[in-house]
Amino acid sequence: MSAKKKGTAVDPVTLSVVWNGLLNAIAACGDRVNFSAQSVLMGLMRDLGAALLTAEGDLVCTGDFLPHHVFVSPIPTKHILNKFGKLEPGDMVLANDGHIIQSGHLLDWTILIPLYWHDELVFYMHFRGHQIDSGGAYSGGYFPGTYDCYGEGLNIPPLKIIKKGILNEELRELILNNVRTPAGVWNDVELIRNSLLRMQDDICRLIDTYGLETVKDCAAEMIKRDEMMVREQIKRLPEGTYYGEATADWDGTTPDKQVYIRVKLTVKGDEMTFDFSDTDDQVQFVNVPLGLTYACVFTAMFRVFDSLKTHGMRIPVHIIAPPGKVVNPTRPHTYGGCGCSCGTQIEEAINHIWAQIIPERAQGDPSRHFASNASGRLPAIDPRTGSEQEYFQAPFMEEGGPGAVKGRDAWRPGGPVKRGSVEEQELVFPVRWDVMELLPDSEGAGEFTGTGGAYGERVCTAPPGARTFLQTGDVSGCTTPRYGVAGAAMIPPSTLHLLRAGKKEKDVIKAIDVYELHNGDVLYTEAYGGGGWGNPLNRDPEKVKKSVIAGLISFERARNVYGVVLTQQDRENPETISVDYKATEELRNKAKKAPKR
Repeated sequence: MSAKKKGTAVDPVTLSVVWNGLLNAIAACGDRVNFSAQSVLMGLMRDLGAALLTAEGDLVCTGDFLPHHVFVSPIPTKHILNKFGKLEPGDMVLANDGHIIQSGHLLDWTILIPLYWHDELVFYMHFRGHQIDSGGAYSGGYFPGTYDCYGEGLNIPPLKIIKKGILNEELRELILNNVRTPAGVWNDVELIRNSLLRMQDDICRLIDTYGLETVKDCAAEMIKRDEMMVREQIKRLPEGTYYGEATADWDGTTPDKQVYIRVKLTVKGDEMTFDFSDTDDQVQFVNVPLGLTYACVFTAMFRVFDSLKTHGMRIPVHIIAPPGKVVNPTRPHTYGGCGCSCGTQIEEAINHIWAQIIPERAQGDPSRHFASNASGRLPAIDPRTGSEQEYFQAPFMEEGGPGAVKGRDAWRPGGPVKRGSVEEQELVFPVRWDVMELLPDSEGAGEFTGTGGAYGERVCTAPPGARTFLQTGDVSGCTTPRYGVAGAAMIPPSTLHLLRAGKKEKDVIKAIDVYELHNGDVLYTEAYGGGGWGNPLNRDPEKVKKSVIAGLISFERARNVYGVVLTQQDRENPETISVDYKATEELRNKAKKAPKR
């Protein structure tokens, strides 16, 4: 089925102005929430996303947000519309139940508001963001071990919490009575609502200026162009069937059993089908609701396809994800870790297919999520609420980053998710970093390198009487390597260790688990980076030299992995390091002729 062409052709200048006006309105909405949220995930890490959809629930456009939050938006929107029909002016629907709206884990609250221009429904505005708390055993939601979704937190079906501008106080009271930080949670709900209403004002002014039919025609035209653009790129792929897979460490319940994501891609003409039928049956905690599976597929596509991120991108793509699989769990299975595991693995499995058929556009595997979160209660009264202080901490610092692509090394920041700050974390939470630094020799080696990793030593400073829990449900990649592209080297698994206060020996701890912490306990994190692209023996020797001077790789790694022989005139001065080009050429020629292991 193709996107319908509406109205008459729009001149290119008007099309550009209107389109960018829509994009700016969405970006401003996300920025308002990012800069004002109480949730540490939305406020410090930008774990949020706004999207604009048609009156039928199809994606019109979005901004540079976390892709999971925006590519998922059509599915919860259509579930909500199937329940209520057309929303009325002043309505606001709130939901988080991943088995009903099939969006994400319970901490990602979905808010949907209709956009009316005068008395006509034009669009829907969708916002999804990571709340401070949604009930459950621990704040934050990244804890495995509960045997059903009810133990993970408050399951909110689609509710018209605001109907024709009137707040349902009883629903509000019921929800806030089941979260630990009601003031902060409701602050963010109100913040999102008012940010969406400001977005509505911006778009209505755009309609006032250019006319309703022109704005709708511009949206339809961009969807049509996006579909055409994606179909043309699919047609350039070799027809056939291809396979990819990736694994999660475990599901937090069944020991020593990895969870497999397996996908079969069939390319035929200008359409593609992603079939997850061979993926493992549903387990616990790492299951991925169907809408998020769709979002992960389109995120993986967006890495190699040029797209405007509209409904047009979705039209030539078909997804098979049978109920009861990890990628489409059924009630009451748990899914608290879905975005990090196995959402990341869905993208990796597809990335491994791109590496087979379009290596010139494929990206090395990204470093897995390695944010060991913490939550708890401090024996101190918060003067704003009169209650003991509750907290949820998600550092987003002890991680690697993305993989390389042909022609470019990966860059360290994590894209739409911002890096955390040691100072901000130590100011707010009972924690101290004695070490937080780049991890040498941890980059994905290649002709073009993936990001390096990170090493941290995090000390728990919780006072007596506190309850503090380390949640490694946002951590993955401790049991299997990740891969580069086009002859790049594998990246080894990352590691977690915990040194208990007063002990001399560190214990190895698992990803996807929960540990209670006490004052003086030290968490050691060693996260490796993203995958490289191309044979490391083809890397520019001068780039290798610069990495050695910067302390990012060692002399030994330069020689053994990149085949670069370096000399140093003054051992105290790294600027005297230079490349021995003759010895490098000889070493590389020998290495390239050696049998592959």
